[in-house]
Amino acid sequence: MVVVPNPLNLIDYPHELKKLIFSDNYSEKKPDQTRPIFSFSQEIEAIDPLIFLSIMQESNRVSFYWQNQDKKQAIVAIGAIKTLNITSEHQYKQTNIQRFEDCHNFILNNQVNINFSNQNTYINNTYFFSYFSFFDKNNTHNSFYSSSICLPYIQLSQKENKYILTINTYGNIDLIKQFIDHENFSKNLKLNSKNQNQKNHDTKYHIDEKQYQSFLDKVNQGLDAIALKKLTKIVVAHALEVKIKDNFNIIKSLENLRANHPDCYIFAIGNKEQEYFIGASPERLLSIKQNRLISDALAGSAPRGKGDKEDQIIGNKLLNGEKEKREHEVVSDFIYERLKKMNLSPQKASLQLLKLSNIQHLWTPIYAEITNNLHPLEIISKLHPTPAVAGEPMEIACQEIERSENFERSLYASPIGWININGDCEFIVGIRSALIKENKAILYAGAGIVLGSQPDQELIEIKLKFQALLQALI
Repeated sequence: MVVVPNPLNLIDYPHELKKLIFSDNYSEKKPDQTRPIFSFSQEIEAIDPLIFLSIMQESNRVSFYWQNQDKKQAIVAIGAIKTLNITSEHQYKQTNIQRFEDCHNFILNNQVNINFSNQNTYINNTYFFSYFSFFDKNNTHNSFYSSSICLPYIQLSQKENKYILTINTYGNIDLIKQFIDHENFSKNLKLNSKNQNQKNHDTKYHIDEKQYQSFLDKVNQGLDAIALKKLTKIVVAHALEVKIKDNFNIIKSLENLRANHPDCYIFAIGNKEQEYFIGASPERLLSIKQNRLISDALAGSAPRGKGDKEDQIIGNKLLNGEKEKREHEVVSDFIYERLKKMNLSPQKASLQLLKLSNIQHLWTPIYAEITNNLHPLEIISKLHPTPAVAGEPMEIACQEIERSENFERSLYASPIGWININGDCEFIVGIRSALIKENKAILYAGAGIVLGSQPDQELIEIKLKFQALLQALI
């Protein structure tokens, strides 16, 4: 029997709550698709999502963190009461479309077994969390799956100034409710967080410039393919390995990313092997709210200026640059045409600049109303990968990427996001990202190559993107 601790017993509070929630691992031992899941949600006092993550995460459980400060939105998920992991060696012949369909069916099969303790539809906002690797298969050395979707045990969601805690469990929901006191729950976690060490002990690192030569080689190969008219665009990605003496502090790195990039989606996916894929992505692949769809065409980049005048000059040059606009139109036209093929009526907003802390992009938001029975994952399966992360024609670009890149993209430039039980969703593209385990980090960045691209300029662009990541990690 678990005894509810006194609120003053601060050291034991998170441990006892997690032990109670995770006490029944029935789903992992004896899968039963019909066993009811009890879902309890309650509004709680404000708490920093990163504090919540640092206190509630468990080393042997998956985790998901997502925050956009400009939108005042955040989601944290711990553990998986229900999960579907798809590997390259799946029991049937895996196709890119099939894995999205399977994840859709996973949602349909499991949401009917959720019993909500709240009648308030606003509070009942249970989420499914999902990611899909860039290609539909990963090699056996990668501990992230080709596709994964889960219903978490623990979820915290922030919308504006409302913070809602959701618990999904097979266990004693009445006993769990006693832990989640509106006045004391957040306070107890905040006080526990004072014991958290958020310092990186060793910040020395060295980057061998020879690592960049392979990137230049790939850019030149891409330009050769464009000259032969095999492609009109290819996105060349690069992986940069960095090691430090001590282990990376994930919470501190996320805190730095959040501070440095308040206008981006800050994200982290943790697996059971304690690997973390984290980043600060400016690119939204798909957002749906009450059947209103938004997708971002984001391509064409330039640095920020040192002052307002220089920044405006650089921005205007980007807006009027023939090469950059051509690169951008390939992406916006692709998204527009793909949505039209799904019997939607998309509309493009005007071309504009998306100004981030260290870089600016050409940006065209694309809108549509969903008037048919399209599921979010079906739409994503038709949009991924866009020419912003692959190239054009997409199929040929992907073949060139697999042939020429000497690393596996895994979750780099892949769809990462959530879907709630109402069909609302938000998926980003996992760019400006890093894969971290212990004291080793692999940083990812890419550049779009079109006719007229200069290898040296593309190298400057990806170094700028790497530097933004390094400032957060180190």
